[in-house]
Amino acid sequence: MYRLPHIQIRDLMVAILRTLRSVSALLLLLCLLGPTTAFAETGAISQSYQTSSSSISAGTLVSLTGNGSGTVAPATTSTVGKIVGIAASQPALELSSSNMSSVQIVVGGTTEALVSDANGAVMAGDEITVSPIAGVGMKAIDAGQIVGTALKSLNSVKTVSEQATTKTGQHKTIHVGLLPVSVNISYYSAAPTAGSVSAYIPPFLQSVANAIAGKAVSPLRVLVGTVALLMGFCAVISMLYVAIRSGVISLGRNPLAENALRRGIVDVFIAAIGVLVVTGVIVTAVILA
Repeated sequence: MYRLPHIQIRDLMVAILRTLRSVSALLLLLCLLGPTTAFAETGAISQSYQTSSSSISAGTLVSLTGNGSGTVAPATTSTVGKIVGIAASQPALELSSSNMSSVQIVVGGTTEALVSDANGAVMAGDEITVSPIAGVGMKAIDAGQIVGTALKSLNSVKTVSEQATTKTGQHKTIHVGLLPVSVNISYYSAAPTAGSVSAYIPPFLQSVANAIAGKAVSPLRVLVGTVALLMGFCAVISMLYVAIRSGVISLGRNPLAENALRRGIVDVFIAAIGVLVVTGVIVTAVILA
């Protein structure tokens, strides 16, 4: 067995010790700098969108005006599924340049948003969705699309009073203020009520269905699609189990039938793939319908 000379081993150990001292010095420097340097605020990232609305100001929640459209307008309860972000006047980073008919929309990071107490008092950590007032957010209490998470309580900032009309047609006085929000367009899965369909659907299945459809999918459709998918997998597993088990038994009784059994198993595999394809089409149709 070859051994390194004594001088080479010594030099190697010295190099290792020097490396360890350098790493230790670097870690000590990071500790002395503290979390302020390591987690410096990066600001907000915005993207330019076209708009024909003159009522979009900094903090307005905006949605696309149509499918495949690059034009935005103040978000409403009917366009909450197409929400893209929050209007900003001076973002830290712009993904595209603006012109006279465009507006910068924050799509990531932290920015101030117009938020109301239409759905109750807003506290730090509450998810923010669109309120009955166009372009103004509120606390999300039902499952649906959200624009982000509140970083402060609404009662900690200056507010103004506005009149709003509820779904039942009643007039209500609400308070609106500029609240710092961490922008993250996503689907909010509210805690399901006992006895509802959503109570039987795991949140990750709802999220996957929403991601496939690109919109909020009804819990009933998610349940039907999941059942169809499970039935398809069960059918495939049964087909393969029966084919392989029968092939093994037949091969034990008649070793000369190997070629015929191999062709039979291949046919079963092809049929199983066909069942999976049909199941996938059915599930996709149910979710996207």
